[in-house]
Amino acid sequence: MKISNNLVGSTGEYFVCGELGQRGILGLITPKNNPLYDIVATNEGGTHTVLLQVKTMASTNKQGWKLNKSICVKKNIENLFVVLVKLNGIGQPIDYFIYKYDDLAEIVERNYNRYMSVPKRDGSSKKDTDMRWHNIKDFTKADWDCLNHWDVLGFG
Repeated sequence: MKISNNLVGSTGEYFVCGELGQRGILGLITPKNNPLYDIVATNEGGTHTVLLQVKTMASTNKQGWKLNKSICVKKNIENLFVVLVKLNGIGQPIDYFIYKYDDLAEIVERNYNRYMSVPKRDGSSKKDTDMRWHNIKDFTKADWDCLNHWDVLGFG
C-alpha cells in the first residue's frame, strides 16, 4: 500500500517521540514546516534540551533518505541532531540512525561529491541537483554506529 509522504514523515516524528518517552525524555513536535528541526526534546527538569530534525523512509523505499541539498550546510549548533527513521513494515522493529547534524552534513556531502565525480555512462558529467540521497547501501561503519545510538543526545 502506498502511503503519502506527509503521513510517512509524521509517523516517523511520532515514533521518535515515543522512543524518547520510553527513555524519560519529553519530545515535543514543532509546527509543520519548521525549517531546522521537527522535535524539541528535553529532560523532565528542563536542564538539557536538544533539537531533532527527523527524516523518515518508508518500508517500500529502496533509494534511501531523500534530503534537500541544504543538509550539507553545517549549522554549528551543538545540540542539533538528525534522526533518520527507517520504517521496516508493520510488526517489524524500526531503525533509528541518530547523527549530530554537522556530522551527517559531512557524510552526505562526501557521498554526493563521490557520486558526482563518476561520469554518466555516455562519459558526460552529471548535472547538479537540489536533492541529496543518503542510501543505506552506502553506509559505512560510522553510519551503522549511529543505529539506535540514543546516548549521543546526552540525556544519560
